[in-house]
Amino acid sequence: MSLVSSQGNAYGIAGATKVTIKKARASSPGDNKLDASTLSIAHGGDRVYEDGLVDNGPQGSANGGIVVTVAVEFLGAPSMSAGETATFSGVVCKCIDVETTNEAGALVRGVANYTSDFPAE
Repeated sequence: MSLVSSQGNAYGIAGATKVTIKKARASSPGDNKLDASTLSIAHGGDRVYEDGLVDNGPQGSANGGIVVTVAVEFLGAPSMSAGETATFSGVVCKCIDVETTNEAGALVRGVANYTSDFPAE
C-alpha cells in the first residue's frame, strides 16, 4: 500500500500515513559574520565584524540553494531504512533516520526523515 495525497501525489512507501515536505533556503557560508566589537570603540565609532567558524551545514547547491526535508509517518514495520533514497516533489532525498514507537495495546508506528542535502558518496 502506498500513500496517495488528496492532491494526487503518490508516495511509494508502504504503510505511509502522512508525508510532510519542507523547502527552505540553505544557509550561505558568507552569512557567519559575528560582532567582535569591544568597549574600546570610540564614541560614534564603527563596530568590528569578524568571520565566524566555518559552517559546514546545508548548502543546497544541488537544488538551486533550496534544501528539502521530508518526514514520512507510517504504521507497521518500516519499509525504508537509513541511507535509502526516494524522490519527493521531483527532488532526490536520502533517508537520514528511521524511528519506530512500540506501545502496549497500540499499532507500531514511526517516522522516517529525509533530506536533499547530503554529501555525494
